[in-house]
Amino acid sequence: MEKEMIQEIMYSPHQVSFRTVPVPQVLPGQVKVKIKMIGICGSDIHVFHGTHPFTSYPVTQGHEVSGEIVEIGENVTGLRIGQQVTIEPQVFCGKCYPCRHGKYNLCESLKVMGFQTTGTASSYFVVDASKITPLPDGIDEKAGAMIEPLAVAVHAVRRVGDVRGMKIAVLGAGPIGILTGIVLKHLGASRIFVSDVFEKRLDLARELGFIAANSAK
Repeated sequence: MEKEMIQEIMYSPHQVSFRTVPVPQVLPGQVKVKIKMIGICGSDIHVFHGTHPFTSYPVTQGHEVSGEIVEIGENVTGLRIGQQVTIEPQVFCGKCYPCRHGKYNLCESLKVMGFQTTGTASSYFVVDASKITPLPDGIDEKAGAMIEPLAVAVHAVRRVGDVRGMKIAVLGAGPIGILTGIVLKHLGASRIFVSDVFEKRLDLARELGFIAANSAK
């Protein structure tokens, strides 16, 4: 079993390095994931440029991720070695008012992996089993890393309610906007309008069957 691994670290804006560190020990209730794919989010770009208001340095990034379980700690059930998974990046207290009412994304002491606590950008990542979401067998590892941004879109649409038959506008055709449009379409919205200032993004929106318009014109 490997004792050392490679880990990304950003010491300061524009200064990304890789270092060799010990592979973390798996404690009871935890699993070790071999990292396969990590997405680069717009928020990661802000961290790179030093413009993210809630991130300090040094920081290891990585919160959109897919991987494979390679070790399971004691008292973990329902998971298996070799299983393809993604990791929920929010670290919340579970005790404050938002957490007690199911809104842990608004936790009063919320930390997000890759921003306020260590992210997944390493060969292996050890995490509480409660943060693991199994993926369907055979899923592409790139698609697996898109589950976290997809969850953002699903959450946004769920806040709207029943969208069947509705005509809905999505402002922005970046990854989250496009995913929101896909979710709306899947849940039965009749017409989806997407606006952006970049024609390349709008071209993708049109390919997906959305009505797209350049908001800068």
